[in-house]
Amino acid sequence: MSPERVLAFVAAVLALLALIGQVLPKEGADLGFVSLRMPTASELLFAEKQQRVDISEILAIETDSTASDTIALDAVAETQAVAETDSAKKPIAFDESKLAPLEDRIRFHFPEKGASVLHPFFKSLQSAYAGKEPIRILHYGDSQIEGDRITAYVRNKLQTQFHGSGPGLIAVLDVGPHFSVKRELSTNWQRFSSMDPNLKKHAHNRYGALSAYCRFTPSLPDTVELDSVPRTATITLTPDKRAYNKARAWNECRLFYGWHRAPLTLLMEADGTQLSEEVIEPQDGLLTREWRFPRTPGTITITLEGTDSPDVFGIALDGSTGVAMDNISARGAAGYEFSKGDPSLLARMFAELDTRLLILQYGGNALPNIKSKEEADRYGRFFGGVIAKLRKQIPGVSVIVIGPSDMSIKEGEDYVTRPFLEDVRDAMKLNALAQGAAFWDMYEAMGGRNSMVSWVQADPPLAADDYTHFSPQGARKVGEIFYTALINEYAVYLKSAQ
Repeated sequence: MSPERVLAFVAAVLALLALIGQVLPKEGADLGFVSLRMPTASELLFAEKQQRVDISEILAIETDSTASDTIALDAVAETQAVAETDSAKKPIAFDESKLAPLEDRIRFHFPEKGASVLHPFFKSLQSAYAGKEPIRILHYGDSQIEGDRITAYVRNKLQTQFHGSGPGLIAVLDVGPHFSVKRELSTNWQRFSSMDPNLKKHAHNRYGALSAYCRFTPSLPDTVELDSVPRTATITLTPDKRAYNKARAWNECRLFYGWHRAPLTLLMEADGTQLSEEVIEPQDGLLTREWRFPRTPGTITITLEGTDSPDVFGIALDGSTGVAMDNISARGAAGYEFSKGDPSLLARMFAELDTRLLILQYGGNALPNIKSKEEADRYGRFFGGVIAKLRKQIPGVSVIVIGPSDMSIKEGEDYVTRPFLEDVRDAMKLNALAQGAAFWDMYEAMGGRNSMVSWVQADPPLAADDYTHFSPQGARKVGEIFYTALINEYAVYLKSAQ
């Protein structure tokens, strides 16, 4: 090809690109499977390096290590001694210096009633060590808390201060591992979730507090005849050595189950020794079975046998007093799952668990579908409705809403905060406060607009390279900041109550 033709071809390509650049909007065009954006001439010739948000104050915050960072226990029984010797009455000190210089960014926001919306929970904390059962915190959220991330850290801090042990309520089968307990299951377990896009195929909507239930025989309408062949299913649980010591120490196990149409044989083994065997007659309602242990077993195995599986709504592994805190994550969740379950069952489980505080951490999964401020406001109003329903189901419960973290998308060569994130945050805050909930602004706490870039580029990284999810180190930072804000509000409460 002659030089003249090469030059003509290059000129034609440049002219075509210039034409496309004139037609495309400045922010680019989303074609569904790909996004197109043309940089301007100034962007090409005089590109400026993206300014990073200064998070040095966050990097300086010290966090507690997990058990795997410091020790590897050969016998889980050692953790029981830790729980027994821990003081449940450590004094709370109001440490203003720990808040500064992040004070304004990490404090809770309250409705007109002020911090009194958390006082029922704070009052229960005062006497948690003396109760006959642990008081309960349910931490709901999306994949940002999946596997016990963030929750595990806050739980350990609370259990250390107010007594308590165990990882709390867990599902038989989940979409991912739980970092505080190991599960070994027979292969016939199935999970039925309110997040399933094919909900119409489910025989019922009894999902319970975990927004899911598990079975070892098919979920069938009552009109369908049962198979006469009995089935056996097992659940083996072992404290995970990666977990905090407190999470590995528990002496109570509760099974939440029900709605089986044939007799069920239920067995419990601890460290290879059978402790109980019983036949449970058919039941059309929620049942609980509790086992207590003199010390934390190394392993427990629950065996269920029958021609019709009960719906199993979860297993709680707790101490006998203090604080229990459950990690209830749902990948892709935005809060819509609360409207899909049987409200009477949900209320019954909340009561059985003695729920004192709900932490609702959402917003991130709503963002990809929000294209305007009006849609963000609509989501906020929906979320306010969720809070109202939950407060009716749990009379007197305190509620904390955690808004979305910073999340980045690529714009040109830079990663920037997702569009309408601040609108979603503002709408959630407005409606949370209107419903009498406290609001914690995780977006501002981590540095605000474009701060996720600094979290990803920190050493070690505090967030993954998807510019959305925290790394284990980042999850601990968030947990420490949230706990600091919470415990200092509690200290103010104690000071005012004197």
